[in-house]
Amino acid sequence: MTIQDNIDFPMLAAAALALYALYRVFQSFVHLSHVPGPLIAKFTNLQRVWWVKTGRAHEYHRQMHERFGKLVRFGPNMVSISDPSAMSIIYPNRQGYQKSDFYRTQRPYSRKSGVLPAVFNTQDETLHQQLRKPIASLYSMTSIVGSEPLIDQTLEILFRQLDQRFGATGRSLDIAEWLQFFAFDVMGMLSFSERHGFLEQGRDVRGILGGTWSFMKTVAPMGQIPWFDMVWNKNPVVALFKQTTGLAVLGVVSRLVAERQMPSQPGREKRDMLSKFLEIQAKDPKVPTWAPKAWTFSNILAGSDSTATAMTTVTYHLLQCRTSMDNLVQELSNAHQKGCLSLPYPSWHEVRELPYLDACIMEALRLHPPFCLPFERVVPEGDVMILGTYLAAGTVVGMNPYIVNRDKDTYGDDADEWKPERWLNLGEKDRRRLENGILTFGAGRRTCLGRNLAIFEMKKLFPALLMRYEMTAVEPLQLKVENSWLFKQWDLHVQIRLNEAVQPPRLVVPSSSSTAIVRVIDPGTTVDLKPGLFWQPALDGLDKVTVPTYCFLISSGERHIMFDLGVRPDWQNLAPAAAELIRTTTTVCNPRNIAEILDTTPIPDSDIRSTKVEAIVWSHDHFDHIGDPSTFPPSTDLVVGPGLRDAWPGYPSNPTGRVLDSDIQGRRLCEISFDKTPLKVGSFDAFDYFGDGSFYLLSAPGHSIGHMCGLARTSARLPD
Repeated sequence: MTIQDNIDFPMLAAAALALYALYRVFQSFVHLSHVPGPLIAKFTNLQRVWWVKTGRAHEYHRQMHERFGKLVRFGPNMVSISDPSAMSIIYPNRQGYQKSDFYRTQRPYSRKSGVLPAVFNTQDETLHQQLRKPIASLYSMTSIVGSEPLIDQTLEILFRQLDQRFGATGRSLDIAEWLQFFAFDVMGMLSFSERHGFLEQGRDVRGILGGTWSFMKTVAPMGQIPWFDMVWNKNPVVALFKQTTGLAVLGVVSRLVAERQMPSQPGREKRDMLSKFLEIQAKDPKVPTWAPKAWTFSNILAGSDSTATAMTTVTYHLLQCRTSMDNLVQELSNAHQKGCLSLPYPSWHEVRELPYLDACIMEALRLHPPFCLPFERVVPEGDVMILGTYLAAGTVVGMNPYIVNRDKDTYGDDADEWKPERWLNLGEKDRRRLENGILTFGAGRRTCLGRNLAIFEMKKLFPALLMRYEMTAVEPLQLKVENSWLFKQWDLHVQIRLNEAVQPPRLVVPSSSSTAIVRVIDPGTTVDLKPGLFWQPALDGLDKVTVPTYCFLISSGERHIMFDLGVRPDWQNLAPAAAELIRTTTTVCNPRNIAEILDTTPIPDSDIRSTKVEAIVWSHDHFDHIGDPSTFPPSTDLVVGPGLRDAWPGYPSNPTGRVLDSDIQGRRLCEISFDKTPLKVGSFDAFDYFGDGSFYLLSAPGHSIGHMCGLARTSARLPD
């Protein structure tokens, strides 16, 4: 018998494993033994998982800090810190404190492509720079302001749906849900030039909202024990039997990116964030090929739900504190009465510096940040001293914005209370002190890219919303919340009714049983305008404004007129001043003569040709509206607005003329005189063109001399 025969190797292995386990327990116990915290935190992270699973982790975190102080041990290797003065150490502007494995769990995973890093969840600092630097300018306030019309369009859809579904019916609504729809559809417009459809349909579309929340509920507890994420969520074997994390949102993103990468019709390219993402990746070999998908995923996931949370917080506290609601509405009403707040969609320059609006938004961002778990970092080599406590390299440290933002040393004994007034009448130093105490958007070099967009959306939304509706809570006022990394809010039920005192006057149209047929003629022409024509300074990535041109064939019985003619193909033969303006500021794509379209492209169920058009109406005399009247027969009149007759004689009779002699050669020129008729449509001077109430020309001066709009009655019954 040898010595080996007497050795029980299985028992030896078990003993070694037990000793190693005891060593790890001992190491965990003594590693941060000088940091106070609950006893269980010395041995395991399971209590952190349980806190998150309850949906109230922020409350447990706060209880721990109230019990143990500003530094609390949350796990064997995790310390939570609540003092805002530590923010500059943990979240510096320089490299050093790397994100912990908590963020690794937030990378979406698919069986086909594996994990997808993004700006907010990557731990590698070099990769973070490669992802963030190329797109940072797209999230600057200057760039975002350039997208203001898209947000106004989405506001219009929101209000239309609220009017029809709730304002007109008296039904209550969950305003938190509709604010979420709005935030997601805004991001859809900015990212893809199309809304997801939440507002129009009034529901979750393609499971995006449900998929986003499911993703958060999965990654939040996994972030407390990130090693298990690799076993359960990102294991290719396990993935064969269950849906992978983020799959619903990834599917939408993949489809949109794939569609955009397909060849598009010349002149119809979209100038949204996705197109810019693809351009950036194509031009810079250092940018990974998967970066556009990662950027787009971040826009949907982090750029929408977080903004909706902040919007809901503002709304809840305004409903809860009637004084705040009254103060804000009074500020908006005063601005409107002074002519400093236009309706229905106030512009950014009108709302950006309204003090009480700003105070309400800042207070909401302070009280209820969209993300309410610690922003974890890893202590770098060299160890660190924080608040007089030594922490070794490799220790995970983090600060929960829900706790930090309520620090009483910074915000006073009423830090837990809603008090927008704390932000008013502050000197620069005091204002900076309060702002620097907020961790809502992170701090240091990893500050959230979407901060400007969130504030922009809220400052656009609330003036428009509160000036349009009187909003009251359905009693008892309640707001359900759940913290799964994202601080989800729902069930905020309200009733709304139109605020008649500030609504634009109704457009009163004279009654008539006659109707007109309106046919839109799209010649396929687009005009690319240099942005310098509209705003200064230039916006990064926005090198042109693409505008389509449309013309309108208006018919009343057997009478037909053309409203505008678009751009003539030989625009070089316009008056020299106009042609030179086009050369220096504009690119014209695919111009066509409308007369040729009428004569060569039959209109369904009609025999209308250019010879049957009795008149051409110019809305105004800009080159993209006047076309070439000489291509119509002399029997076709040219109708212009007040004062425009004086534009003739044109070029070449008048070398400085802006119109052409040939525009009216051999044909009758008719100038509409609105002051000879008392007819009004709303507040507009009007001219009943056909004399039967089917089509009106409206005087709309301002854009140019003699500018007119058209109003066609397409139904004998006006909408209510």
